[in-house]
Amino acid sequence: MSSQPRPPNFIIFGEMGVGKSSLVNLIAGDQLAASSSSAQSCTLESTEYPVTFSDSQLNVNLFDTVGLDSPTMNNAGYLDALVKAHELIVSLKNRGGVHGLLFCIKAGRVSNTIQQNYRLFFEFLCQEQVPLALVVTNLENEENMDDWWTTNKAHIENSGIVPITHVCITTVKGYQNAYEARYFESRKKVLNMLKELGNRDACSVDVSSWFARMCKKLREFLVPTKGFGRSRQKMLQMLTKRCKLRKEDAMQLLQKIHVDEERL
Repeated sequence: MSSQPRPPNFIIFGEMGVGKSSLVNLIAGDQLAASSSSAQSCTLESTEYPVTFSDSQLNVNLFDTVGLDSPTMNNAGYLDALVKAHELIVSLKNRGGVHGLLFCIKAGRVSNTIQQNYRLFFEFLCQEQVPLALVVTNLENEENMDDWWTTNKAHIENSGIVPITHVCITTVKGYQNAYEARYFESRKKVLNMLKELGNRDACSVDVSSWFARMCKKLREFLVPTKGFGRSRQKMLQMLTKRCKLRKEDAMQLLQKIHVDEERL
């Protein structure tokens, strides 16, 4: 007797208010997730939503993360948020890995916050190993939602965000179901995207590689030494140069991740 394959795992991330919880509900076809409008910003506690369908091959596990606001990195809240993101990614290694990151943004210009969150989550925490799908919301007023991508593709890619795939959608039906047709069109597009990503091999972020080795050297890393080797600076440079964090905040983040890894 063969066992049922594990449903693919998808992590949803983005700023507060971009429609992550509404995306969960769109996928599920039900009100599973409550809006995070009243949630405290700068926490990344994830909520798991197992979504099942009559066709079990479409089943998915969604991990909805509470929104990341502007990463000023001057308080413990944002640091703790990133540590919890790392903990989630590592924990999924024992559950079949991650099949995709769903980066949720509202239609509009790409802000510095969007760029920094992309770099911190995709480039730093996931080491660019996990496929990233861009989910553009708030397009219910567009005559053709997909036209937004045609117009804005160059701007997105020039901002350093290069998704493996994308969907342009709405997550609301509107007053008196004014956008119902676009809502169901959006649901179909998202489900097709998840099916395509779920059919690929899952990714497990390789914490035994440079990421973990750098964390294990934090005692030396945080204490000034004469021989500050190039390899020991890799994570710090990633956070300070690429993600635009202050050096002291980057060190604090690495120390928190190190403590977190010792608990796992």
